Amino acid sequence: MTFENFVESAIQTARIIEIGEPAVTLAHPLLNGVPYSVFRREVSIETRREIGAFFSSDAMAMELVSQLEGRIDDDALVLDPTCGIGNLLLARAATLPLHDTLASTLTSWGERLAGFDSRDDLVQLCKVRLCMLARARGNFNDEIDPLRTFPQILGRDMFAPESEELLSRADAVLFNPPFGKTRWPEKLGWASGEINAAAIFLDRLTSVLKPMAPIAAVLPEVLRCGARYARFRSMLSQRNYSGTFTLRGRFDPWTDVDVFTTLLTRSTADEPLWRSATADQSTQLADRYEIRVGTVVPHRDPESGASRLYICAKTTPAWEPAFEPSGRRLYQGRVFSPPFVVIRRTSSPSDKMRAVATVVTGKEPVAVENHLLVAIPNDASLSACQSLIEMLRLPEINERLNDLMRCRHLTTGAIKSLPWIAPSV
Repeated sequence: MTFENFVESAIQTARIIEIGEPAVTLAHPLLNGVPYSVFRREVSIETRREIGAFFSSDAMAMELVSQLEGRIDDDALVLDPTCGIGNLLLARAATLPLHDTLASTLTSWGERLAGFDSRDDLVQLCKVRLCMLARARGNFNDEIDPLRTFPQILGRDMFAPESEELLSRADAVLFNPPFGKTRWPEKLGWASGEINAAAIFLDRLTSVLKPMAPIAAVLPEVLRCGARYARFRSMLSQRNYSGTFTLRGRFDPWTDVDVFTTLLTRSTADEPLWRSATADQSTQLADRYEIRVGTVVPHRDPESGASRLYICAKTTPAWEPAFEPSGRRLYQGRVFSPPFVVIRRTSSPSDKMRAVATVVTGKEPVAVENHLLVAIPNDASLSACQSLIEMLRLPEINERLNDLMRCRHLTTGAIKSLPWIAPSV
């Protein structure tokens, strides 16, 4: 069955449940993982990536809805600006009150649920599933046309000018945006070139929502801790958004993106955005070491200038306490005088050690590839370098980095914020 045929069949199923047929229950195929399974099977991964169609699990949807508890009431208008097949809206609808008939229930829910998606077939399936949820919860068998329900769930791009009115009326947002990179035609004050789509969507949302509307979201880790998105985070803070976060690891078995969940709210108080509860330490690495990124971009920087000793991630031995480089290249940019520590930037949460380090020694300045971080001790001593790589081996440092970030590249900010743990004597 093609996805198009699946949607048509779902519409007919939701239209009428004959008296005498088995009652619709919450275990009905349209209310569990079947729609997403059919979509994955029938729609290519390239298309799914292009449109960002990776849908929230039931557990994640319920978690995001639970974050809104106590902040909004039953009459609030809750909007999902990238609703897909409706998992987040279904989780919200599961908390809304029932009425005497299916029609009155759907009318009431339709006043309280809103959403956008650029694919009409996904919007249709979203409406069908909401109708089936109402049937299951109320044991209704009235005849309805599911496509005439939920007038505020629309086949429309949330960036369309006509979408702004509905966005500005929302009392709360449930949000699972696309995670892929895109080139945005409009000028952004915080980035250029290829940008994670989730950041662009969140920029748009936070620029038009009413001030007190909370955003319960699942977002890619790179927005929270990626160095390239520091100006994006600053923009959110300037708009008075703050919020805690919970690391969730990989989004799902079919989507190789690490994510976190958060509740973003506005406050006039100077509260931190996505700050780790373990970030406050009496002494951090930044107090003892200058942390830099290697300056050589191998395929971009010309081979010109002075002959310099040169190291890169591939040629630097891991955990060497006194590595003296011998490779050379021509380079005219910044170099680093030993002793110092280099830390490999490529680092996955699945790696046994997150911060793989090496002490660089010698008498000549060294050019360092940009896939390495450089830690320069304030006292310029070899012993401080060797103490640092001993510390980076500690299990608690691995745990700290995994709690702090699940991006595939370490950042200067992550290393600077590590607590200083003196090596045992």
